[in-house]
Parts: sequence; C-alpha cells; structure tokens
Amino acid sequence: MKCLTLCLLTALFCARAVAQDYFRHDSRALSQASKAVLITDLSRMQPQAALITGRRQKGKWKMLPFETVEMKGTALSVYSATNPPRVSLPLLEKGWHSVHVGLATTSGGFNIGGNGIKAKLSDEPVFRRLANNLALLPNRRAVIQECFVSVAELNGQSLEIAPMPGLPATVCYVKLVPMTVEEVAASRERSKHRTSIATFDGHSWIWPFKPTTAEELAEEFRGYEDTDIGKWWFQVTGSDLVCYPSKVGTYPGEGTVDFPTGAYAAYTQSLETLFKAGVNPLKVARDAAKAQGAEFHVMLRPGGWAGSMPYEETFNSRFYYEHPEWRCLDRDGTPTFYMSYAVPEVRRHLIELLRETLELQPEGVGFLFNRGMPLMLWEEAFCARFKEMHNADARSVEDDDPRIQSTRAAVMTGFMREVRALLDETAARQGRKERYKISLGTFAREADNQRWGLDLPNWIQLGLVDDIAVTWFAYHTSFEKTPGQIDMDYYRRITQGTSARAWPMVIAWKTGKPKELCQKTAAWLADGAPGIAIWDPQVMKGWPEGSPGNVFDVLGRLGHKDDLLRWSKNGVPSPLSVPLTRLDDNHFSRWFPNTGF
Repeated sequence: MKCLTLCLLTALFCARAVAQDYFRHDSRALSQASKAVLITDLSRMQPQAALITGRRQKGKWKMLPFETVEMKGTALSVYSATNPPRVSLPLLEKGWHSVHVGLATTSGGFNIGGNGIKAKLSDEPVFRRLANNLALLPNRRAVIQECFVSVAELNGQSLEIAPMPGLPATVCYVKLVPMTVEEVAASRERSKHRTSIATFDGHSWIWPFKPTTAEELAEEFRGYEDTDIGKWWFQVTGSDLVCYPSKVGTYPGEGTVDFPTGAYAAYTQSLETLFKAGVNPLKVARDAAKAQGAEFHVMLRPGGWAGSMPYEETFNSRFYYEHPEWRCLDRDGTPTFYMSYAVPEVRRHLIELLRETLELQPEGVGFLFNRGMPLMLWEEAFCARFKEMHNADARSVEDDDPRIQSTRAAVMTGFMREVRALLDETAARQGRKERYKISLGTFAREADNQRWGLDLPNWIQLGLVDDIAVTWFAYHTSFEKTPGQIDMDYYRRITQGTSARAWPMVIAWKTGKPKELCQKTAAWLADGAPGIAIWDPQVMKGWPEGSPGNVFDVLGRLGHKDDLLRWSKNGVPSPLSVPLTRLDDNHFSRWFPNTGF
C-alpha cells in the first residue's frame, strides 16, 4: 500500500511538464538574473593590509588570478592555518538584491579537500557559513560553487568575509542580483510547511568553530530561518554533561588539563571563554529559536555520563565519579559507564538539571533514548524493585524475561511521571499558560522499546509524551542490521486518536543518495507522518556519499511534499557551478598537475 500510494502521487505530480529546477535561493531562479552585477576583482577588499601577492604569509589573504570561460578576476585564498582577519567589500548598488559568493573547490593536491568561509552584510549581526561541496572535475580541475548569503535592501553596506577555523578557502566572486517586490516578499516569507524536527548535539556546534561570542555561537542557526524546520531539539551534551554554566551539571572537560586531542581541548576552552564573558550558550540557542519562531526543546542523552579512555577526563560528570555506588552493574557485578535510573537519587539529579533549564522557558524537554541504553541492569536498586514486584531474584532469570522488562517499565514510568510533575509545577509557578511538552527519541520497533522499559502506549495514554522521533540507530537495542527500517505502523497504531505524534528520523550525515532520501521521506509523508525528524543537520555540509551540493538544501525542505515527489523522480537540483580554466599558475588542461611526486 505504501509503495502504491507514493507511485500514484508521483505519477500525478510528474504528469505536468517539469521546467528547470532550482533550490529556493539559486540566483538563476530570479527574474532579473541577467542583470546581475558580478564583482570578480576581490583585490578591492578592505583593509588592503590584509591582502598580499607573492609568497603566502600567516594572517594574510593571498590574491590569485583566476579565469573561467566567461569571466576572469582576482580571487582571495587562505589555507587552513592562515588565520587572516575578516575583510570587507563596499557594495555600490542600491535597492533589494540577492547576495551570493562564488567559492572554489579546494584541492588537497591530488583529490578534493574540505573548505569554508563565512559571510554577511556589514549591518547583519551574524555570519552565514558557506562551503563548496562539489568534487574536482576530471584532470583535477577546480570548480566554483555559487553560495547564497542574504537577501537585503542595499544602501551602503559592505560584504564581509571571514575564514572558518581549520578550513582553507578560495573566494572568486561576489554576485548581486536585483529582485522584484514579489520576489523579496517570497524570500522573506516564513515556510508554511514547518513540520520538521532538527536535533543539535550540544558539542559539534562549538568544537570546530572556536566561538568566543554569542554572535559566533548563533552562526550555527543562520540559514534555518526560512526552512521547514519548526522544532529544535537541543541537547545539552549528555545526561548531566552540559554546554552552559550549571549549578547541577558538569561541562565536558571541566578541570581537565590534558586532553586526548586538540579538538576536545578547544571545545572546553571555548566554553570557558564564553562563560567568563557572561555568555550562556543554551540561552543563545533558545533565543535564536524564539527569533525564528521555532519550538525549542531541551533534550538529554540519558546514557551520556562518562567516557572510557581516552575520554575519561573529557566526558567527566562529577555526579558519576562521586557516586560509583549508583552505577549500572551487569549480572555478574561488572560495573558499567551508566548510572541507574532505578536509583531515586539519579532520577532526582536529572530532575534538578531539567528544573535549571526550565528557567529559559523552552517549549518542552525530553530524552533521546537512542543515546543510549542501558538505563538499569542488575544493580541492587533494580534487583530490590524486581523482588518487590515479582518476589524473585532478578539475577536468576533470563535477560529477556518479561518480568525484567516490566520492572524497567515501572521504573521509567515513575520517572516520566516525575518529569511531568516538574513541568506542571514549573508552569504554574511561572504563570505559564501553555503546557510544557515532553519529547522523546525512541527505537525502531515495539520489541526494542519494550526491552528497555519504554512503555510508550501507556505513556501516551497517561499524557507523559507529546512528540516522538523514531530512530533506527541505537546501540544496545536489537543489534539487528536494519538501517532505516522503522515500524511506523506500530507508531501510528499507538498514537491514533491521541494528541501524541511520531516522526520518522533520518541522519543528516547518513542520508544515502539524494533521490533515495527524497523517495524515503516522501513515502513516509504519503503514509501520514506529521513530518520528518533530522539528526544533527548543519547548513554548510555536503552530501555524505559525495553527490554535488549541500544536503541542507533538501533537509530544509522536507515539509514540501511536491518538491520531494519531483526530486524522487527527476533528482535534486544542482547548485550553480562554474569550471575554472585557470587558478594562479595552474592553467587547467588535460595534463593534470602533481604527477611528478
């Protein structure tokens, strides 16, 4: 039935002639694209002292000649450790324009390397992160990808460009495309299909970028404002490992002086720098969501307490290390890296952490159970509860005994009641009219949820869960190889006739090919899913399997069924790309370089 539904919808939609397809902010889609102003001489950037020719220098943008079949000019180039200052280009045009930057691929010498810059207009507070996500052409030929920056009324601003930490870049041109009143209105209109959920992991929005200000933190969210993503599930980082100044939790790496890698040291140093400056990263994220009209849910990773070597001092919950007596124990008494939810003190600790985050008044809180199991094993607190419920020794029965599952369910249902009580009590104290929601990331199939005590049918009937994202990637669940195979029929059955809803989830960095992603998500929507949940999307990332362009161009449109159906049949649009014929001394030809080493 599912395939038939999708096929009928696809046939109906694609019966119409398909014109040239573009993503929303592609300059070619604008009616006055032929009147675009193209600035290819970036030697005009200011300050001039930041630009050089000749041998490269630290802290300087190198000016390089470049050519394509249709243009030539002076590009600006940096390597990953150049660390130049931001530079700006005065814009002389007036009126409403769409602003774009031409960014070249960056060769690693033999094959493609990563790249990125950030750009904004001088009167905008937050940079937008950009990257060229194209492959080198044959014979190692570089290619420009055009990247959207902003829609704005120009009246004397400059375009500012800054490097991205640890990334090289070659910036070739700036394009300004005039816009009609109707195009401006359409570009500024918030999506009417805000049905998607995005998760943020609390870690990777900080550690590659080394933010020191609230504005730098907010760069993570620039580009979400006109997408279909209407709910942000923001993870504090772990269970009580948090990315904000906390009286209850521990920030990762707190007190650590010897880190396993520089990246983890940079993460902790960024947090400490931000805290010292009075910046609360969780508040920055919450404020960004509010500005974009998105729901903001504070999410915990229930199993994220501590790490083994080499992460024992990077993921280092004080609560975990101070209370070894409350850890999960295997049947034979072997301790694990998890805290037991059968222990009342563990549950109370997390309640206090949530109480602290509710001061920011998010729309909800929740738990991503796929990160991860177990929540309880055979420690004394669990065995005592098992004995109380079943008058038997938990260590004497099989791992999959239904009584083990029912005891876990009883513990977790009690915890969910405690969370609901906290939310209702806090809402009353705050004079809040809207009810706080509870959101959960759960497992692919009924048996996986039952095994670990996630009694979803009961929780739904008790009003203990509102939104569910169904994940198929979770350790310590079934261990069966079922990538992407989630039982949405089960979730439709348990939510039918209730206010709870279930979203199937995709992983931003494990999407499969573009058409495959569109086919899968279109089928879910055709079968009645309220939307799609997306695990950790980022605006500047490319397709994980190497297709050209930015995966976020599709992930940001997963509420548009018509687009998904069209792309399922015809493929997704390609970004505007321009092959280079020359970059610096490399005149691209059939004789590709670097073969003599």
